[in-house]
Amino acid sequence: MKLAPVLIMACSMAFLSASHTVDAACAIDDPVAAAQSFYTKHAEFSSQDPTAIKALLTRRFFAALDMEYKCAQGQECAIEADPWTDAQDGSIGDPITFATTVNADRKAVVSMTYVFILDTARRKQKHATLLLRRKSASKCWLVDDVKGPRGESLVRTIEKWHKKYGSGS
Repeated sequence: MKLAPVLIMACSMAFLSASHTVDAACAIDDPVAAAQSFYTKHAEFSSQDPTAIKALLTRRFFAALDMEYKCAQGQECAIEADPWTDAQDGSIGDPITFATTVNADRKAVVSMTYVFILDTARRKQKHATLLLRRKSASKCWLVDDVKGPRGESLVRTIEKWHKKYGSGS
């Protein structure tokens, strides 16, 4: 049985349209939107199972977070403070702003500026940095690393700690 050329064309167009819709669902050309979405939806990423957000992370960042998550079940491991603030106490308050500092073909750096609130009398403006990567200019941005106000790489901190103290898992 032969398929009519019109039916073949319709099926092909539906497939192409569906695959384009999947790509359009991410912030392909806007690293600020990708960073803001990641923070808004996954601010607590460092203490949660990273498998839920694996599709948003580079392979290396996922591996580091996965190793840390498995280690941290019932004990303290590499992450001792909130990666956004580099502090154990305090919180992030408004306004929170995001700005691109680097936007190359496959690499972007987004600065997140916020008010750090230790208590009602102590508020200070601070910055965190999200490093984003993508496999090609037509792919979605993935979070590659987070640096708190001290500028230290979360990925390197986790990898270094686990190399020195971890079980090699």
